[in-house]
Amino acid sequence: MGTALARHQAQTDLALRAAGYGMVSWAVDGMDVFAVEDAARRAAEGVRAGSGPHFLEMRTFRFRAHSMYDSDRYRDKAEIEHWKERDPVEGLARRMREAKELSDKARTLLEDRLAAEIDGAVEAAEQAPEEPVEDLLKYVTSPVEASRS
Repeated sequence: MGTALARHQAQTDLALRAAGYGMVSWAVDGMDVFAVEDAARRAAEGVRAGSGPHFLEMRTFRFRAHSMYDSDRYRDKAEIEHWKERDPVEGLARRMREAKELSDKARTLLEDRLAAEIDGAVEAAEQAPEEPVEDLLKYVTSPVEASRS
């Protein structure tokens, strides 16, 4: 959970690793919403055109700890603050404000609507019946076929 990629992988370029398996792959600035959209579109078009699976490495940064139980003492606070300057949500909002596509009022309304949608989804999940234990591995593995002797 808290181990830096470079501490457990000899090759930290994940797109390069995927290419080693014969997949079309490339790295994308995951902090740039438009770069992610463009890469996802190109990959989907490639897959639909029959060129096989595509691997996109979205190079991004996690601002918070992994969970509420993670003290996050293994990361440099200055590095976190540096990356927050490239927050993709704030970057998109800034670009949209500059292009006169999003007002502060419209953003507040959107955020309120999203918060309500999330609250509704949490409530629905809490009220839903628990998954039967026998279904927990459903769709996780493929069925074992009898050997062809």
